[in-house]
Amino acid sequence: MPPRFSIANILVGPQGEEFLRGFIHRSYPKGSLISSGDIDENGILVVMSGRLRMFLISEDRELSLFYFGPGDMFCLHSGCLIEAAEPSELKFTDLATFDKKLRENPQIAWALISILGRALASFLRTIEDLMFHDIKQRIANYFIDHAHSSGRPSPSGVEVEIRLSVEDIAKSIGSSRQATSTAINSLIKDGLLVRQGRGVYAIPAIERLRSFR
Repeated sequence: MPPRFSIANILVGPQGEEFLRGFIHRSYPKGSLISSGDIDENGILVVMSGRLRMFLISEDRELSLFYFGPGDMFCLHSGCLIEAAEPSELKFTDLATFDKKLRENPQIAWALISILGRALASFLRTIEDLMFHDIKQRIANYFIDHAHSSGRPSPSGVEVEIRLSVEDIAKSIGSSRQATSTAINSLIKDGLLVRQGRGVYAIPAIERLRSFR
């Protein structure tokens, strides 16, 4: 996945204060629906703190597409739903105001390029997984992606901290909670993953897990 270019530190400084002047501030508890994905919604959100989930929903399943963190910004008319994955502080403005602000602060546009690149990579990975990979392969991809983005060396291999529940992981890979739990336990039984604690796993040999895919 493309590297993250964050402007979170800029947004809390003098330059960010000027950029966000006139934006509307709102707080959302975990689970709050922020956008219904209506293409007629006219606005831009900026994440000041917390974490948002972009997803699609059908009659019997949800599919998580992307997660936004502090410093990320996105439009409200994407056609996807957006909810607060944890308590979040956001800023909102309309498209015309946002366009004017970007022209006055062109360096902040780099954040948009980063977000769009990461979102596109996430969407393409989701499509690839659903089309060509079974549940265990999708789980392997999920852990490998986290190892590359936030893994750290440990005596047991590469340690990965997953901040999501099994149900949320299932939503990220387009599966059911039960099937996801079974697949994770199967990878643990095969020695490809080691559960070290709540939400903490180790990948003893990442090349072996990659070969499994």
